[in-house]
Amino acid sequence: MTRDELLARLNSIEWNDIEFKAATWALPKDALSTVSAFANTTGGYLVFGVKQANGTFTITGVTDADKMQNDFLGQVRDASKVSVFLPIDPKKHDFPEGVVLAFYIPEATRQQKPVYLDGNPKRAHIRRGGRDDTCTGDELQRFWRDASNIRYDAEPLDVDTSRCFDETSVRWYRTRFAASNPGKDTAADDTTFLRNWGFLVEQGGVLRPTRAAILVLGSGEYVRQVLPRMVTDVQLYRNASADYDSAVRWADRLTVEDNLIKAWQSIVEFYFRHSERPFAVDASTLRRDDDPPDYISFREAAINLLIHQDFGDTTRLPVIRFFRDQTEFFNPGDAFGSREQLLDPGDKEVRNPSIVNAFRRIGLSDQGGTGVRAIFDGWRRLGYLPPEIENHKAEKSFRLRLRKERLISEAQLLAQAGLGVQLSEPETAVFAYLTRKGQIDLADVKGLTGMTGPAALGLVQRLTIQALLVPVADGGHLYTLAEHLRPRFLPANAEIVAQKQYVTPQLAPGESTEQVTVQVATEVTGQVPPLVHLSAVQWIIVEHADTPRTLKELCNAAGFKQRAYFKAHHLEPLLAGGVLHMTVPDKPTSSRQQYVLTEIGVKLKAMHGQASVESKQEVTQ
Repeated sequence: MTRDELLARLNSIEWNDIEFKAATWALPKDALSTVSAFANTTGGYLVFGVKQANGTFTITGVTDADKMQNDFLGQVRDASKVSVFLPIDPKKHDFPEGVVLAFYIPEATRQQKPVYLDGNPKRAHIRRGGRDDTCTGDELQRFWRDASNIRYDAEPLDVDTSRCFDETSVRWYRTRFAASNPGKDTAADDTTFLRNWGFLVEQGGVLRPTRAAILVLGSGEYVRQVLPRMVTDVQLYRNASADYDSAVRWADRLTVEDNLIKAWQSIVEFYFRHSERPFAVDASTLRRDDDPPDYISFREAAINLLIHQDFGDTTRLPVIRFFRDQTEFFNPGDAFGSREQLLDPGDKEVRNPSIVNAFRRIGLSDQGGTGVRAIFDGWRRLGYLPPEIENHKAEKSFRLRLRKERLISEAQLLAQAGLGVQLSEPETAVFAYLTRKGQIDLADVKGLTGMTGPAALGLVQRLTIQALLVPVADGGHLYTLAEHLRPRFLPANAEIVAQKQYVTPQLAPGESTEQVTVQVATEVTGQVPPLVHLSAVQWIIVEHADTPRTLKELCNAAGFKQRAYFKAHHLEPLLAGGVLHMTVPDKPTSSRQQYVLTEIGVKLKAMHGQASVESKQEVTQ
């Protein structure tokens, strides 16, 4: 942590990745609890020499910095005090108020967790918000399962191999296997096949099924013995996600207490029963394709939920919830990689390698760790906001949301046109996300564009050069919308109240938040308000100007006779806003002058047409 990064964090709030302690004369008694909590979660900074009072942080300094640092590092490296060795990175910063010590506590590896104190596993902690909480018994069990070198799904079980498998599932699996792996199924019978592919293993001269074998292909009776809870709970709601609470009853529900193959088949049947299935024909093959447009992302997300859950956790259920505006997937068990790593190509460490391989052999699991990328790619092609991932290391859970909300709005295209910048399609997506969220990191850029890390970094550097975003002082590849653009794009209360102490204006009937933002931003900056929406007349102009048109032709199309009024009130705002351009720009009054859509104008017309189609579809449903 650099000096500037520390100062930036002092101006924010204490949260899950930083802890400030006064530590003026001696080490705080709870310092090692924070070390345990950071190591068991996602890492963080422990800072000595900063006092918290009334929600603000003040540098007070430590009295003897060298002794404080040596005492702290000595305790952390004492195996009788902390269960594992952690490569802690210390930094010393001199301020007029005193010396501040900052220690970065890294996240421990899967095999090292839980990190506990004084030789007592019951003194393990996890970080929740700004607190260091003692692990519960269930939380300790989750850590130990994930830390084991013998994967939970690979353990052999002492059950009757002649009765424990579901014949229908085994037959279906072998058929899919043969289709996906021509010539590789040479087994004369099911037992030989199951042994060849690791479902049956020899133990003490006896063949026994693995836990993965029962979970993937077992009969219902044996599955329920191995997993005394539902495999998954699928719920359909007719309302939006914001209206959900535990008292709201689902419109339809599917609960599965069978093997994973049957669970997958049931989930797919439920999905198709409730989804829109548009009709389309492939032009090259003339093959009918009526899969719903979001099927690829849903398929990968549902399989991800089935095969990566913590099957040893019987206290929490995997749940899929369908809402009008989004689909949500909740899984007990966190992903071992970070959000950014999940979007990178290549194999990932997984919780249930035997189950993952069983699905991978029949083409129902990603190859080379591409499942999450496939979810993001499918959602990006639909033009929606990127999927939201919450990989919760403290509670060891994974949540994925597929929101059915367009990333790029008409207002955002108009705003981009008004800025006069030329952005590529990936840059447009990143800029649109910035205008919604205010900040972005490299993982977000990867999700928005499908780019690798270096390419994503190059993109944000180009946007930085164009003065559209700026890096945040505390690093971590985090960027915010450039300061001169914040009053225009971010919500009025977030920017103006902070800088100008303006009160957020009340919305008038029919008035949008974007209009209010522009109105108040104009009061602050004195700038001419940008074009944020088009009138009905201007949409008529856009519809007709995909090829060059004269002023007379556009007047006639819109039903106007007075050209001067039409040009001043309807045409010129489109020119100033970058939606139209003149074919003879050097001679605005030329008799040969015509008007045609810019590149953004073409995108705007296409988006407006798509929105009209979707609106009609909603009315007919």
